[in-house]
Amino acid sequence: MQRIVISDDHSMLSMMFKIWFQQLGLDVEVVATPTNGKATLEAVRKYQPDVLVQDMMLHDMDGVSIIQHLRVDFPKLRIFAMSAKPAYAKAALDAGADGCMLKEDHPQVIRQALEWDLSKGKWVSPLLQDKILNAVANMRKYDFTQSEMNVLRLAHLPNLDIASALGLSEGTVRNLFTVVYQKTGTTIRAELADLAHNVLLLNPSPDAR
Repeated sequence: MQRIVISDDHSMLSMMFKIWFQQLGLDVEVVATPTNGKATLEAVRKYQPDVLVQDMMLHDMDGVSIIQHLRVDFPKLRIFAMSAKPAYAKAALDAGADGCMLKEDHPQVIRQALEWDLSKGKWVSPLLQDKILNAVANMRKYDFTQSEMNVLRLAHLPNLDIASALGLSEGTVRNLFTVVYQKTGTTIRAELADLAHNVLLLNPSPDAR
């Protein structure tokens, strides 16, 4: 029997997972359902589960930070990240997660995750795989420079904040966005931010550069 901790700030989702496990006939036991980062770290240390299902956005900590903390002390813990945003799920893999899924995924994917042989590499849900492949194709199409990608991932922020985060002048940021608008054919910042985070899957974090 696999012992599982489900970390999500919506307790209803944890309850749904329990129901799905029963319906799928999986040999698992949910030992804790923490709703914040601090409680998640404590639950893993207390119960030492086989699997952690980790939401990527909690009120006090983000999923990447939680995964990085736990990966150091619990290298054999199987960590599967889940998020409503593909960019965050993808970032979880870079942080050390063994796999990732989207909250819109079909419940059956949890069976695939729990039965995955990690010697074959990291597990990614089929839906997220499609989104990642589409993101790679689009990145090649647009042929962004690294500087353009850096400002693009922060397109949800004002230019002054982007300049501060990247150590650039505000004028340089404006010039980079002019080129990015031309390459993508977008005309407004909200549209560009949506493209960056939901299509190109760029992690909207200054530290991601």
